[in-house]
Amino acid sequence: MKIEINDLTKLSFNVYKNQHWAKQKQFKDTLRLLVGSSINKTFKGGYSLNFNFEFKGKRLDTINVFHYCKIIEDKLFEQDKDNRQICVNVNKGTENKCTLTLTKI
Repeated sequence: MKIEINDLTKLSFNVYKNQHWAKQKQFKDTLRLLVGSSINKTFKGGYSLNFNFEFKGKRLDTINVFHYCKIIEDKLFEQDKDNRQICVNVNKGTENKCTLTLTKI
């Protein structure tokens, strides 16, 4: 199953962690809304997740998008402890988006 999450706010983990907690909460809430508008469904664990991020402008380092992955995973899964493999790719693109491919294991 593929889920496309569009209109992401480009924010590296380094910047995110240095923000006030209220700004971090606003970022999380906005991302959760984007995920919810992309797919109105929750899953039980037992998936392999493949995140493909695209951002306009300078490409973010892979490690600097893991906060997106955790927030998205928490929104989509009732229990994420059974998810076994998470792959993350980050590319330069024409829009800020994430394409998540879920594979049942």
